[in-house]
Amino acid sequence: MKQPDEIVAFASLKLTNGRSFNAENENHVFAVVSQRLCLDPASTGAGAIELAGQSVAHHMRLLTGFSDDHFVSYTHSPSEPILVLGAVDILYNTPDRKRLGKVLDTLSTDLCGACLVNKGLLGELSARLLLLTARDFAAPKEQLSRNLLKPVLLLNLLNKLFGTTTWAGIDQEKFNNAFANAYVNFTHWIVSNDQLPEKPSR
Repeated sequence: MKQPDEIVAFASLKLTNGRSFNAENENHVFAVVSQRLCLDPASTGAGAIELAGQSVAHHMRLLTGFSDDHFVSYTHSPSEPILVLGAVDILYNTPDRKRLGKVLDTLSTDLCGACLVNKGLLGELSARLLLLTARDFAAPKEQLSRNLLKPVLLLNLLNKLFGTTTWAGIDQEKFNNAFANAYVNFTHWIVSNDQLPEKPSR
């Protein structure tokens, strides 16, 4: 039986088509970041079509359909927790301390700047990225890596986002007391067509 670390390492290799991760390779970056941020390729343009095709053929993306004229293919990154952990492994469990910065540079310049990915509403992709990165850095360190499976204090996440200086104004102490025992736990973004329940479950 395989150990959890071996399974995560295998998932990492599946995302990069069995090759070493290259932070400047737009296909590698798209495969890894898609698992965390729920990215979709742009629907038109030769580069976006090629990116989607490569992702389906080599980087664990699913083909979900075609347009009526068969010109546009619809693809989706599966919301698979093991692939998310593989993406986390690639991003953070590396001796290259600048890997995340290199990945974000490729995302910004080669994918977003070249209009290869759908950025959603104004600021949507940036908000996803900021919240997820803050959550990653709020996760507790265990040995050499962060444990993203453990919930983190909401206040720790907000401190990663805004810094540890007073950001709630004159009511900072009330805010801290109100949310002292509030936790959040998420590892990636997904898109759902289902309506959220009016009354959430516990």
